Amino acid sequence: MPHQTFLQSESSYLIALLVFVFLIGFYLLGYLFRLRMVRKNKAKSEDDIGTINGTLLGLLALMLAFSFGMANSRYDTRRQLVIEEANVIGTVILRTDIYPDSMRNLLRILLKDYVKARIGFYNVGDNFALMYSEQSRSGVISGEIWKAVADYAKIDDVTTRTSVLIPALNDMIDITTTRLAASESSIPDSILYFLFTLCFCSAFLLGYDQKNKFDWTVLTGFSIMLSVTVFTIIDLDRPRSGLINMDKPNKKIENLMEMFD
Repeated sequence: MPHQTFLQSESSYLIALLVFVFLIGFYLLGYLFRLRMVRKNKAKSEDDIGTINGTLLGLLALMLAFSFGMANSRYDTRRQLVIEEANVIGTVILRTDIYPDSMRNLLRILLKDYVKARIGFYNVGDNFALMYSEQSRSGVISGEIWKAVADYAKIDDVTTRTSVLIPALNDMIDITTTRLAASESSIPDSILYFLFTLCFCSAFLLGYDQKNKFDWTVLTGFSIMLSVTVFTIIDLDRPRSGLINMDKPNKKIENLMEMFD
């Protein structure tokens, strides 16, 4: 099981709260630093660094858009894979009807357990230990299904059955690896740390550029909006938990249980 870093394991709510606190802290730090420099006559009260702030805020906006785009792209890929897997499993279940009852019943029992394992793969949430456990369980069951079909193909005179089911069964097995890789994929920590650095540097320079008594309402609003944006990016990159999740797409796999009634 891959090692999870702080950003991957901690709650997105906690990270957003820390960003909010640090934004206010860096803004106040910049403001107090400016006052100290003015008192020591190392800076003039009318000095303007608006150009630098504008450039930095533009870079911050670009980085936010880039990070959001990465998270959204990964979310769409994961959603599409869930729907694709549901379709592939459904195809395999339907094609078992071309087998004699004894073989069909055996495959249906195994496939029912397999669907339960694939449902569990998502329902464990962000508990990666259980996620890998469910992945392993589905791999064992799919191996049993493959062996049963392969053994039957050796004695079956009707090759059409094998040629119809095996390609779909192969797709069903392959997509689990693709979906696992998509679940493990996330925005690199280095990009998020760079984003946080830009946020805090922008807050510091905005505080430094504050010539008059600053407005707590404006500061709080700025910090809230920026931290909410960061929260949305991280939450979108973690579809197993949080406000933005895969509950509806995964419902397609849960609905497959109705095919066994």
